Parts: sequence; structure tokens; C-alpha cells
Amino acid sequence: MASMLLGASQPPAHRAVASVAVTRTTLRNGLQVVVLRDPLAPVVSTMMNYEAGSNEEPITGLAHAQEHMMFRGSRTVSEAQFAEVTALTGGSFDADTQNQITQFFFTVPSQDLDAVLHLEASRAQGILDTQRLWEEERGAIEQEVQSDNSSAGYRLYVKMRQNLLAGTPYADIGLGTMQSFSQQVNSKALQSFYAKWYHPNNAILVIAGDVEPARAIAKVKQLFGSIPAKPLPPRPQVRLGPLHPRLFTDTSSNGQTEVFLAYRFPGSDSPDFAASQVLVDVLNSKRANLFKLVATGKAFDAGVQSQAFRKAGIAYAELDVAPTVAPRTALAELQGVVNGYLESGVPADLVAAAKLREVTSDQFSADSISGLASEWSDALANEHRTPDEDLEAIERVTTADVNRVARKYLGVTATRAYAVPKNTGIVGSEQKGQAPENNTIVPSHPEPLPSWASSLLANLRVPSLKTHPSVSVLPNGIRLIVQPEPFTHTVVVRGAIETAPEMQEKPGQEGVASLTSTLMGYGTTTYDRLAYQRQLDAIAADISTGSSFSLDVTTPHFSRGVQLLADGELHPAMRARDFAIVKQQEYQEVAGNEKTPNHLARISLTNALYPQDDPARRFATPKSVSGLTLRDARAWYRSAYRPDLTSVVVVGDVTPAHAREVFERWFGAWKAHGPKPDLYPKPAPNNAPASFAIPATGRVQDLVILAETLRLRRSDEDVHALQIANAALSGGFYASILFQDLRQKTGYVYSVNSGFELGRTRSTFDIVYGADPHNVDKANAVIAQDLRRLQTQPLSHDRMQVAKALLLGGTATEQESYGGIAGVLLADSTNDLPLDYQLRAARAELATTASQVQAAAKRWIRPEGFAQVVIGPAP
Repeated sequence: MASMLLGASQPPAHRAVASVAVTRTTLRNGLQVVVLRDPLAPVVSTMMNYEAGSNEEPITGLAHAQEHMMFRGSRTVSEAQFAEVTALTGGSFDADTQNQITQFFFTVPSQDLDAVLHLEASRAQGILDTQRLWEEERGAIEQEVQSDNSSAGYRLYVKMRQNLLAGTPYADIGLGTMQSFSQQVNSKALQSFYAKWYHPNNAILVIAGDVEPARAIAKVKQLFGSIPAKPLPPRPQVRLGPLHPRLFTDTSSNGQTEVFLAYRFPGSDSPDFAASQVLVDVLNSKRANLFKLVATGKAFDAGVQSQAFRKAGIAYAELDVAPTVAPRTALAELQGVVNGYLESGVPADLVAAAKLREVTSDQFSADSISGLASEWSDALANEHRTPDEDLEAIERVTTADVNRVARKYLGVTATRAYAVPKNTGIVGSEQKGQAPENNTIVPSHPEPLPSWASSLLANLRVPSLKTHPSVSVLPNGIRLIVQPEPFTHTVVVRGAIETAPEMQEKPGQEGVASLTSTLMGYGTTTYDRLAYQRQLDAIAADISTGSSFSLDVTTPHFSRGVQLLADGELHPAMRARDFAIVKQQEYQEVAGNEKTPNHLARISLTNALYPQDDPARRFATPKSVSGLTLRDARAWYRSAYRPDLTSVVVVGDVTPAHAREVFERWFGAWKAHGPKPDLYPKPAPNNAPASFAIPATGRVQDLVILAETLRLRRSDEDVHALQIANAALSGGFYASILFQDLRQKTGYVYSVNSGFELGRTRSTFDIVYGADPHNVDKANAVIAQDLRRLQTQPLSHDRMQVAKALLLGGTATEQESYGGIAGVLLADSTNDLPLDYQLRAARAELATTASQVQAAAKRWIRPEGFAQVVIGPAP
């Protein structure tokens, strides 16, 4: 084997991505338009970027509030119509507020581009921003504030950033506060902010996907061309003050201690910016000394993150360690890594590897339509340059540049912070009664659609997907699925071995599956850990191993990438010294999690849902992990890792014949041992109602999980009707029942999601939301009312059409990337479904009637049968 795994030579990187044609224009009113044609899927992504954010706000949170109000209706499209149209596209949409920009984005089927552009044009001229609408939205945005402030990591990040960038507009995170929203933000302030900044000459519209550029630009001119430009106010000045090192501390509900070193970093306007990006990549390398702390058992995780604004930025290194490690000891370890590179310099080969990966990542940019739109939006709106210009700057960086930047920005005393766990390990239980109905919530009725959107309801159809995979089975049983995509010179591989640790792990060996998967990352019988990573760096490939495995690689290195993947997957070293490290880490992690609210919630919920001795109730414990041996890990690997239970999906610039030849060459010798295991538990009975309250240090908002077991199987005919019911409940944001009742009307929650987890022998239904403690009982009453109404009244025609549109649109948009395509095909294969299952499901959903949805909801959903877990302050 060793003679076959020699280092690969490096052919010149392929820079061109032939499928992406870039068309740019600027309208007379100043609106910049960029169209990126990427025919990967019948999908389009739009990103409207307004160059105003928290930097420009006179009241903290005002820009964020205006972002929310952009969904609350304009003079030409009401909030109900906006929600209805977005839902009928069946895609996804969202927005975010940053310091320098506010972004609004859609990903929808290509035929719905006109509708999306109409929506963006409607809110580009005459948003309402009334006091009544703000009062309705305020409750929801306050829930978002409470959710973020429930995280110790977020609280520390805010303090570190405010300390490093004090006196500049960048110190304002932009989230807003409970006080600013209740006492300072109002309709007058919102309208003033909108009037100052929301103009076409302060905006960049990026459109990416399967579109005709000339037609798209003509439509933009028609809809946006008459909107007048306006003079823009002066922007706030950025004056950086002296640095003042500080130490911030907090407590958390996590299972590990988190420590941080934070530094002021160059902004995107700085000549040091490109080198600082390479420096961050170097520090994050799995061959660098930071990750060595993880590999040697001193930390659970480690990494560096950076955030750049135009005139300044920040970077922070994080280390997660066992709660038994003193925070100052962990900080010293982290500082030692930084000091080592300051004294000795960063290795030149790591700089070269980082630069090669940046070039390679450019080739992967067209693998995702939404990712392509995001890359161009961030570069143009935040940095005022193109992604190509960013890449050219990276290519000019030298090792000397990286070391100079490291000394300049890391060679100062850092701002330090840490959060230590403080968990009580308490689970409170009480009898949960039936939630009372809240009859104050009146069912919503859709408004008539605008004339330009009226065809959306009438033209629902199954999407025409471009995937036509080739399927073959290798002699050893591997199912190989290949979807050729010639749009980029890249290939992604996604694989899965069907395992069920709860069914397969021997009694007393709970945790062996997880430990073995981690151990596989410590090198192979051919290469040790560092040598293996060096081989990956040589071809700028990313690989993960385990029962789920993956490879991202450029086309010229496809065979070499699969070769290295096979070496990691089939020939893990499993050395005794590495096992000792991994076992200690696994033990510390399990022991640290024993009292964490999330772990207690998982155990409480599982025990409430499933009967005694059910395999779902098996969990790793400190005792089970401490008893594991290297022999146990090797035995688990030999029994569970089987080619005849493996599916592999290959998507990208490769033919089915070539992919099969490569996989037979490198995976063909893999053999299964023993009979196939039983992977599926028996059907579970309906659970009894239960309720648990779990305190969580630092949380000011409750996370509420409602779940119940179902005897439903994935193959049951009712599945399609239930998917429509679920889409009506929580799909499509304000167009859904739960969002309208829990957020839009009452402000009880910021977000709410429901879903069915479907299995071959058993399933569950759950609803998850975040709410202030005093709103939990109120929210539960609304949920119970909505579920009962779903069972006693058929959905209206319009509600049915919206739910179907959401599912049909999702069938297209979930395949807007190589990874998305691979994920869908892999899920179908491992679930023993036909590879055109998405289309079959779409046809069945389109044919489903309202009476079938009502009957299925009545048959399967039990509004009074939920097991409830509340993580946070007691309701």
C-alpha cells in the first residue's frame, strides 16, 4: 500500500469557472446590479444589499429593527401579501443586519425571479414603518435579543469587541437591547432611518443562478429604474483609540470551559488585510500548533475566527477545555501557541498551503448558487471590490508578510475572556395538564394577491430537476451514485455507512462508536496524523472520515483524493497512544456533559418518549467510556464498517465510468465481516404526557421542546398529507399558522419550528420555540388550539396551495448546490428510497386534498400527548 500512496504533484490550479458569466451594470439612479449566471439547478438567489447598518444608527438596534420592518409591508404590498408571495415561491428567505450593510436574500425556483424582484422593489419605495406594526414586531425582536443574550459566548464576544473597538461605530454589535426597543425605537425613528439610507444609490443587487442576464437586468430596470436617487448623509468617522487589555469572565450552561484571546485586526481597506486572512488560515491548519492542543488531548476544540470591517477588525482564538482545567492554565496554553509563532515565525509550507486552499475555494464558489450570491455580495458591499480582486491580493502574500502582520497585530497584550460551566444538574418534573385553548387568536385569512403574483397560486407544478444520477453496485456491495455536473472543475463525495450504535453497541460499551470515529482522525497505517494532513494540503482537499465521510477536491486530483479518503476510511492506524488520548477526551466530554441542561433535556425527553429498556434510552456515561479498550474500538470498527451497508454519492466534474473505476481501484478490496446487523428498533408505543423544567445558567429565555412518538412509518401513505400539514403549521414564516399566531399577532416567540422525524419503524413529531418564561404557557395554549383546529377544520384552498408551494419549491432549492444534491441522493439511498423519491413525493403532495390532510392530522397528531422540556428559567 505504501508504494501506491506517494505524494502527488501539483498541476496548475484551474482559475476559470466556465459556467459563471458575470454581468454588471449600474442604473441611472445609482443601483448597482450584478448577475451571475450559474445553471447548476433551476434556482435563483437574490441579495439586496443596502450600505447602511449599525454604523449609521443613532439608537442601538435601530438598523436591526428596520430590517425586521422591511417584512411588515409597504404602500404597494401588505405584510400579508408579502408573506403569501414569499411562501408561494416555495424557497427560502431571510435578512441580516451588519455594521456596514443590511442584506435581504431569497433563494427560489428560477421561474419565480419576477415575483422576488417585485417584492424587493415594493419595499425599496415606501415601507410603512407604522407604530402599530412596530408594536407587533417589537415582541418578536425582543425575543431574538433574549435568545442571543442567553449565550455566554455571545456575551463575552460583545465585551471583547467593545473593548477592542471602543469609540468607533464598530463597537456597536447592532442587535439592540430590551431598553432601546421599548423606550427609544418608534415609528418616527424608523421612518427617519429609512428615509436617510434606503435608496437605490446606496444599494447593490446581486442575482445568481439559472437566469438569462439580459432579461434579469431588463426586469430590474423596469421595476427599480423609476425609484429616485437621494443625497446620502455623511457616514460616521472611525477613530481607533489605544488598546486597553482587559479580562472578562462569565458562567455558562455548557459542558466545557471556553477561553478566548482577542486582538484588534486590520480592516478590509488595510494593505495588511490579505496577509491577515492567510494568517488566520495558517493558525487554523490541522498541522498548526493550535490544533495540536486538540490532538494531544489538551483541548476539545480550538480555532481562530476573524471579522473585518473597512477600517478595522477583530480576531479571536478560542480553546474549549475540560471543566477540570483552570481557565488561566488554558489561557496560558493558548498564549503559548501565539508566542511560539511570534518568536519562530509561521512555517512557510503552511503559508503556501493556506494560499493554495484560498485559490481552490474560488473554484468551489459556483458549487452553490446561494453561496455564489453571498460571496459577491459580501465582497462588493462590505469591501468595495470583487472576489477576484480579493484572490489576487491573497496570491501576492508572502511568508514575510504573514510574519510581519502577526508581529504587528498579535504581538500586543490580548483582550482575554473565559466562561466556566456552572450547572446544577437538576431536572424538575411536574404533571403536565392539557393546555387551555386561547380563543383570542382568530384564524388568519390570506389577502388577495397582487396582480403580478396572481399566477403563482394557479401554476403549481412539480419542478423540473436536472439530476439524473447513474447508479451501480460494486462487487463488495458499495452502492455508488454519480451525478455529473460539468459547471466547475470540482467534485464532492458524500458517503454513509448505515450504523445504529443504540442497537449495535455491546452492553457496557456505550460510546465506542463515537470514540472510534474520533480515533480515525489520527492518521492511517500509511501516514501519521501530520503526514496525512500534509498530503491533503498538497492537493487542497478536505476529507472527513467515520461512519459518515466526505471529500471535496478539484477535478485533476479526484483520483488522489479518493485514494486518500480510502486510506483514512479503510486503514485507520488506531495506535495505542492515540487511543489513550481520545479515550481521555471522550471521558472528559461525557463527564462534563452529565449536568449540562442540553444533555439532561435529551435524556429526560428520550426517557419520557420511550419505554424502559428501549434502545433509544442508551447513552454513553463516564463509566461506560472509562471501561472501553483499544480492542473494543477495533472490534466495533471491524463489525460496523461494512461496504455492503455503504452508499457513496459523487457530484461534480466526473463521468460515471471514471468514478466507478476510481472507487473500484481504491475501495474495491474492502470486505464485510459477519452477517448484517439489525439496525431498526421495534415500533414504540404512544408516549404519555410529561413535563420537565431544567435550569440553565445564564439563560434569560426559555427553549421549549414539545415532542411525541408516532407509530407512523416513512412508507405510510399519510406521510405526504402530514408533510403538507407541517408546511402549513410552520413553513414560510409569516405565511404559516404558528408564525402568524405566535409571532406576528402576539410576539410570544421569535421563531418556531415543527417537524416529523420519519423512520422505517417509528417516528416523532416535535415543535420547538424560544420564549420568555412568562409567555411559555400562553404559547402552548395557542399551539394546542392550532393543532386542534388542524384536526377539526380542513385547510382553506389558499392555505393548501401555499403549503404545497413550499414543499414543491423546497424540492428544487434544496438541490441548489453540489452538497445539496449529494445530501438528497445520499439520504434517499440510506433510507432505501428510490433516487427520484423527491419527485414522487412532490407529485403525491400536489394531489393531496384538504380532507386527507385533516384526516391524517387527526389520526396521528396528539395535541394533549406531548412530552415537554423547558430549558431555562421556570415558566
